[in-house]
Amino acid sequence: MPGPSPRTPGRPLRRRPPSRFPVLAVSLAGVSVVLGAIGLQQVTAQPTEPIAFIVDEGLPHGITQESVEAAAEGIALGHEPFTLHVVERELEWDEYSNGETGDADIMLSIGDDPEDPDLSLHDATRVAFAGEDYGDDYSTAATIRETFVNNRTLGHGPHAIIGAALTAADLKFDPGIRTPLLWAPLAALPMFIAILVMYRWIGRRRDERARYRSFGEAQLRLARAVLELETLQMRVEVAGAHLGPGSAASKQDRTLHARLENDWTRVRELTRDLARTEQSLVADLDRTTPPLTARPAEQLEADLQQFAADTLDLQRRADALAQAAEVRSGHAGSRSVLDRLALPLLQSIDEVLAHHDRYPAEARALQAHRAGLLAVAQEVADQQGSEQAAGLVARHGDLLRRWNAVEQHIRTTALRMSRHVASAKTIPHATHVRTLHEAVDERARARVSAATAGATDSFTDLRAALGLGHGAALGPLQATERVLELIDRREGHGQPAPPPPVKDSLPTIPSGLLVLVLPVLLSLGAGLLVSSQIEDSHIQYGRTLTGDRPLAGLRVFGDPAELAGPVEPREDDPQTQGDSLDLDYVREQMARSLEFSEEGALLPADVEVTVALLPAEQYIEYAPDPEYDHRIAIGYRDLLAAQQQVKQDVAAEFPEVLDPRTDDVALGQAILPVWILEDGTYAFDNFLTGEFSVGVSSRLGAYDFTGTEPTVLGAGDMADVSIGWWIAYELEDLGRAMEYNRLTVDKVSPAAVFWAVFLSTWTGIVTVVMLGLAVMEAGRRRVGTAAVRRQLAGLRSDLEQLALGLDLSRLDMVAVLGLDSASGGRAEQADQRLYESALVTAWREVDALERLPRREQRGEAWEARVRHVRRLVTTLSTQQADVARRADELLRSQRFD
Repeated sequence: MPGPSPRTPGRPLRRRPPSRFPVLAVSLAGVSVVLGAIGLQQVTAQPTEPIAFIVDEGLPHGITQESVEAAAEGIALGHEPFTLHVVERELEWDEYSNGETGDADIMLSIGDDPEDPDLSLHDATRVAFAGEDYGDDYSTAATIRETFVNNRTLGHGPHAIIGAALTAADLKFDPGIRTPLLWAPLAALPMFIAILVMYRWIGRRRDERARYRSFGEAQLRLARAVLELETLQMRVEVAGAHLGPGSAASKQDRTLHARLENDWTRVRELTRDLARTEQSLVADLDRTTPPLTARPAEQLEADLQQFAADTLDLQRRADALAQAAEVRSGHAGSRSVLDRLALPLLQSIDEVLAHHDRYPAEARALQAHRAGLLAVAQEVADQQGSEQAAGLVARHGDLLRRWNAVEQHIRTTALRMSRHVASAKTIPHATHVRTLHEAVDERARARVSAATAGATDSFTDLRAALGLGHGAALGPLQATERVLELIDRREGHGQPAPPPPVKDSLPTIPSGLLVLVLPVLLSLGAGLLVSSQIEDSHIQYGRTLTGDRPLAGLRVFGDPAELAGPVEPREDDPQTQGDSLDLDYVREQMARSLEFSEEGALLPADVEVTVALLPAEQYIEYAPDPEYDHRIAIGYRDLLAAQQQVKQDVAAEFPEVLDPRTDDVALGQAILPVWILEDGTYAFDNFLTGEFSVGVSSRLGAYDFTGTEPTVLGAGDMADVSIGWWIAYELEDLGRAMEYNRLTVDKVSPAAVFWAVFLSTWTGIVTVVMLGLAVMEAGRRRVGTAAVRRQLAGLRSDLEQLALGLDLSRLDMVAVLGLDSASGGRAEQADQRLYESALVTAWREVDALERLPRREQRGEAWEARVRHVRRLVTTLSTQQADVARRADELLRSQRFD
């Protein structure tokens, strides 16, 4: 029955519709840009909305409508406008509990309960929010009240109201999220996902191109098989004419012919089945199949892989059938077919014979069998050159039977040698990585590939079609490779023989740990760290201080002579209190303290200090502290009144100290009241500064009983310490408090920040790792490709050397060794012919590899072909050297006989 008509290769696949992945990636990148722009606007936004004030008349501390508005000019700004109503009375229930604040958004009472002046616990009921219960935001109310008290303790009046208003603007009237710790991850996350999407899309495109390329190669294999069906049928029919039932062939030959017929039928049916499969696959890939009958993606992928495997199997079957029919019909190509079968076996035998000194009896037998196989191969060659065609098919059948007999002898001898090599060390009860059978089979496949320079070889199928022993148990090649494997294992102390070198490249990177474990751990750490910073961002105590400004100026109000002088001062210290009240000395003491403290710093801004030396009895009423004998106790209201008096007295001599619009200390100025007691000892009050306290947990002016219970200095163990030294110490505390001023709260959930940071960090690390691995893999391939190109250039040089020595090789093999051969030189002639045939194969393969376009000189397939040629050239070089050595030994022996 005739086969199907020839067909042209399958039509090209239609272009697939554009993928949505790039659109998604661009969209995500756009989202990232938008989020980044929003975040940048939120983080860098400056308050622009003015805060309005309603101030009741008759308030203390110089707080009036005019003074508050003057203090607020250019300073009292928020992100959202609101009105603050300032009163002195206690707020009513409806005001702080029901939010009935009239036209104001917030009410602040600056008065005090005579029974509890809010020194240790600030009264949140003195703050009311419009339409809200103060208890719903107790912390905010208490903080606003606390800011006012802190500023009042600094001697501020109107600026105490401004500080409370700015704290309210940050805590209550700012709808935005100002922390970059949230916006940065939120903006980065879509971008990282976009990169991952693009990375995945590129990978899928690469896989898709590889899939289409593989499918195209399979189509070409199928088309070639279809085009060669008629030629293959003719070869099988010619072989049948000589081996069929009406011929004089033996029963065994007719059995083999029946196998050829069966193989032909199988090839034809497989070709038809694959042609139908190809049509359905093309329809699915082109998406022209109805959706209900189309293959799912997983099934399509599996069918494509199976189609490629089936076309390779078809090609192997067709090649084996064509070559078997060639040999059986006695055609001229039968010599090259048998040479292809002999070459890997002879090369394997040569490697075994390299160990002839260990097993001399088996080596001699194996050498004789090798010569017998070569003699049969030479007879085939001689018959192909003869013009007598009569009986050629019958003689071929006889030669194949003799060939098979020689192979069986080789197998028997090699297995006997294996038993000598095998031991408990070389074949343990459990192999390490591969079983012995797997190792031998792998060596045999590598041997065949190397002998044919990596060309597709139907070695096993061809042996079966010719009726030769095949498989791991029967093949002579497996038997000789088993000997070599056992020898290698014995030398390697029982370990499986290492496989032949695969490629020269950089070592493989264990990417599983990088891609899975480390990113998760690092992302968890980053999320926890940043979320904890969010939670405590308004505290920040213990952070590194950055103040680097020395004291800008120092003035003295009052008479230093009233101070008790330092008792027994050191020689290099000031001898009087007046001497210590010197700008250079105070600066020197502040700078010297930095040498002994890694956490110290100077002032964060320029400050001029006026030290007010004040007789205590003229300003305050004080008494010894009942609990501490080194302290005095001052009433809180007396202290506030004294501070206002001190400001006015100092301003009378130094008017620049006060702001004339508000009567508060001017910005950049500070007054340090020093209460001089009757015995000349003294105590420091808090600094009255132009900087006013703003924000959460500000330490500037925070009341900690140092103002009403100051420590008495100038007596006792510290009597020899000058007041200038103490002022330097107090200025360090002032600088630290100024740096901790204006702290804000990030109004965002730490959990939200944790997940945003975790996801963005994980995505970013994975993206960087994947891109890094891709770059390293590209570099590895580049290095490997360059190394393989250098090897290819070296192979060209090696082949040229082998070609130059070809005449000498013929003389050594045929003229020298052939004359002394038991086969009359036929084996040596066949050996030389096989050597030259392999040399031509290697030369053609190197030419083909060098002629490939530069873009195709890379990849696993190309490198594998170079490796196969390299191994073949190495074998040929070894064979040439062995022939020269044997010829030289023969000539030496004949010379001295």
